[in-house]
This record gives sequence, C-alpha cells and structure tokens, in this order.
Amino acid sequence: MNQVYLISILIISIYCASFLEEQPRMQNKIYSIKLDRTQSQARKSFFDFITTGQHFRSKSDILDDIALTQTTQKENIKLYNFKNTQYTGEISFGSQENKFKVIFDTGSANIWLNSARCNDYGCKNHKQYDGQKSLTYEHLGYDLDVEFGTGELMGEINADTAYVGNVMIRKQEFAEIVRENGDVFALSDFDGIVGLAYPTMAAYHFNPLFDNIMQQKLLDRNVFSFYFSRQEGSRTSELTLGGWNQDHFVGELHFHNVANKYYWLLEANNILVNGKDIGLCKRGCNVIADTGTSLITGPSNDLYDMLDALNIDENCKNIKELPTLTFVLDGIHYDLDAHDYIMKIDSYGNEIAYGSFASTDSFLEMGGGCECVGTFMPLDIPFPQGPAWILGDTFLSKYYSVYDRDNDRVGFARSK
Repeated sequence: MNQVYLISILIISIYCASFLEEQPRMQNKIYSIKLDRTQSQARKSFFDFITTGQHFRSKSDILDDIALTQTTQKENIKLYNFKNTQYTGEISFGSQENKFKVIFDTGSANIWLNSARCNDYGCKNHKQYDGQKSLTYEHLGYDLDVEFGTGELMGEINADTAYVGNVMIRKQEFAEIVRENGDVFALSDFDGIVGLAYPTMAAYHFNPLFDNIMQQKLLDRNVFSFYFSRQEGSRTSELTLGGWNQDHFVGELHFHNVANKYYWLLEANNILVNGKDIGLCKRGCNVIADTGTSLITGPSNDLYDMLDALNIDENCKNIKELPTLTFVLDGIHYDLDAHDYIMKIDSYGNEIAYGSFASTDSFLEMGGGCECVGTFMPLDIPFPQGPAWILGDTFLSKYYSVYDRDNDRVGFARSK
C-alpha cells in the first residue's frame, strides 16, 4: 500500500496498545539491512498503485507446494538510508551481485521488479531484472494486472533465488513488470517493491518474502522491525530480520494484537487532538502500520474534521501553537507534535521537514515562497479492511516498529 506521497494533506492516526512486553535480549539469527531514505513520494500515481487491491488473472493452475531446505545461516546485514520521505534497501535476485533498490513495504504482499522485457520508460529508467542471466530462474507465467487511478501495471509472476544481504531465500515468487502505463515508477528512485504483509493479500496465494523465510526456517524468531532515521541523506535507517535492535529505541516496546491478518491492522481506542476526543474514532477504529506509505492517511470525513481542529496556517504563522495529535492503542498514547507532522513545500515542490531543523526560528526563516502543510492525506479504504487509518512513515519515523509473525502482533517504542 504501503510504501507514500505528499502534497498539502494531513492526517493523524491513533493506537491502542494491547499489552506491554519487554524482551531483554536479542536472539541469534538477527539480520540488519541498511535502508536508503529517498526522494519525495508525493507521486499520486504511486500512491494510487500502492493502495489499490491487486486483481490478477491466472494462466495456469496453482503450483504445488515447493519443498524447501533449512539453513542455519547466522549473520548481520547492513542497510542503507537515503533521503527524506521514502526508505529503500537492497534485495538481490538470481545472485547476490544482482541488486535492486526496493521499498520494503508492510502494506502490500507482492514483489514487483522491472523486467528486461519491458520497454516502457518507467522500466528503462531503472534497473531491470533479466531471468535469462540467472541459473535459478523459474518461469511460472502467472499474470498480475493492477489498475489504479492514473495508470496500470502488468506483470508476470515467476520465481528465482532471492538474497536479502546474505540471507538466501529459494524459489521466491515475484512479479516482473512487463508493461507500465502511467508513471508509477517513472519518476521514482527505486527499482521495485517487496511486500511484507500477510499472504492472504498475495496473488495466487504465493508466499510473500517473509513467509518464505518462515517456511524455510531461516530465522530463530519470525520477527522483523524497522528503524527510520530522520536525518535526510543518512545511512542509519535499518530493517532487522529475526528480532529488533534495542540500540534504536528508548523505553519499552508496547505490543498490539493484529486484528485482521491481511494488512498489519490494529484496533485503536481513540484519536485525540490536544488530549481531546473530537469524534475521529467513534466506537474505536482501525489503524494499519505501513512502511510503504510516507504519510498518515485517514477516512476523508474524519480527516477533514481533524484538519479543521489542527487549523494549520499555510504561512506557518501558528506553528508554535499547533496541537499534539495522539493515537491511542490499548490505552497507550502515541503522540505526534508539529515537529513530527509539519513540513514546508518550496516553490520547486521540495519537501522540508520541520523536524529536520535545530530550532523553530530557523525553520520559519528558511527561504521565501514556501507553504506549510501537514503530512496527511485522505484515503477511504473499502470494507472489510476499511475504514482505517494508515500509520505511514510520519508515524513510523518517530516510533520504532516491530512485526511479530510468531504472535501476530505489532510493537512500537520511541525511536532514538
């Protein structure tokens, strides 16, 4: 759905913390992968694609289950961080040297890579996968066709050996993009998407990447976690496979049970503005932890009510008085203040996060012709998963997130 776009829209989410749990030590088989933080995700087409159900059609029968081999591999893997509102890392297909820059997206379940068979600009402008150069490539020939508001992607699901760092995943299904209408990838700074949601979302019931990792027993604990640094251009963001990295958060991890095993969907108690209930989460509401979406999104009517309550001045005149937004999950309060949810858009369309400045005065004095906006967007997710709020990178850069498939829960802690 994941992984994410910007322009003058705001929203805030809320959490309900189900129960508190503390794990004093990391288990072995933990892999850390450096994430790059890339350019703006304010592309409406990409947002439409990520948040669109991926309808597919079959050319053949579903394959039989594939016998997989266990491994006792044990290793730490570095990740990379690149720019501002998008976080990318590397995955390899066919060989460890054949690397692709991807978004690791907890809001979708399929893997998408540009195919060498695609001649459209969006494919040619990025690294392209060529199965003819891989000794472990398997042609499966399943069609995957996604239509969205501003375009369409057509792909073919095949399989190859995948590597996340030195973690080798055999027979990993992925979609090769063979036709791209629209600019979903054309202006992006990544080569593909790796979905980490539940397999109920995946095409043809093939396993998403992490489900194959689980099936092949590559980790001692079926857990992964994300740390999103707010230092633009830094290389400190991290995806950890097999557990979490306590060096990246302070305090305790609060865990919340997954309510629907499709997205990483949680039940929230309330959404507060300066500690007040303004009716944004009547009788509770759903929130989705989504590393593939840059912003926080919410149901249109509720989002506009929230924006009215925030009353953000586009000239940043009231930035020092803006209220705190709070997502309440299982009684745990997750606060976002103006430093977390405000950015400026300059005359060139560049995003400048409030939280990246040392002081409010320096942020206010920065350049002319800028407009203050909140990092929110209206989005009406249909039933049965919706209505729901998406907790994107605006939230997940402030709160370290842990995704626990052994216990079907999500944990949050304040990031360092």
